[in-house]
Amino acid sequence: MNCKKIFITSTLISLVSFLPGVSFSDVIQEENNPVGSVYISAKYMPTASHFGKMSIKEDSRDTKAVFGLKKDWDGVKTPSGNTNSIFTEKDYSFKYENNPFLGFAGAVGYSMNGPRIEFEVSYETFDVKNPGGNYKNDAHMYCALDTASSSTAGATTSVMVKNENLTDISLMLNACYDIMLDGMPVSPYVCAGIGTDLVSVINATNPKLSYQGKLGISYSINPEASIFIGGHFHRVIGNEFKDIATSKVFTSSGNASSAVSPGFASAILDVCHFGIEIGGRFVF
Repeated sequence: MNCKKIFITSTLISLVSFLPGVSFSDVIQEENNPVGSVYISAKYMPTASHFGKMSIKEDSRDTKAVFGLKKDWDGVKTPSGNTNSIFTEKDYSFKYENNPFLGFAGAVGYSMNGPRIEFEVSYETFDVKNPGGNYKNDAHMYCALDTASSSTAGATTSVMVKNENLTDISLMLNACYDIMLDGMPVSPYVCAGIGTDLVSVINATNPKLSYQGKLGISYSINPEASIFIGGHFHRVIGNEFKDIATSKVFTSSGNASSAVSPGFASAILDVCHFGIEIGGRFVF
């Protein structure tokens, strides 16, 4: 993945840059006080999505094609059982926006004058992208799963899903190390973590294993408080998301009986994101 390579390259360059200024005297001096300290932290995480192309299909039937709503959809249900007049975008695939605002995390940890370990909970949400802003009335949030290769067969062969966003709640155990710099209030840090993500895709939540890396610099305000800024990389292990509920396609009430009964679908999507973290750490 490109985002993984970017993070690893940045980490190596930063560590090489910092190593000449590392002082081990601070660590030796702290041996007189070997007891560690408990801390809590909170941070804000603007994040860029780096997801793969989503594919989706029904569990009980052979999905031949996926159709998106036409870009100029007026929001009105089709008056007949045939939906080929509104589901016209063949091979439609959902894409996701970056997350500049709704990314937050909190952690509780134990620091040992260099090494530290922490349990971190984070929340991020990625809205479904409206390509070019060209889709009207939220048409970009819908697609029809069809057992025919063309949309001419209409509602009798289609079910529908609505996708508003992807939500990722992460429960991570991180191992970190703060690099002490002689006579300076700043400390570079590096972290690696593993854990579990609760990923909600098209309103279906699936637990997934995950891993992440973090790299940054903290600035000590006083012995009890510090602020930090850095970068993070996060990847979900496994790309299959199950138990996605489908619904009947848009039809008027008089033609609803002709629509296929809804069921469940599965989606394939690689989930990876990276970005900036800005926050504070408080020692007890």
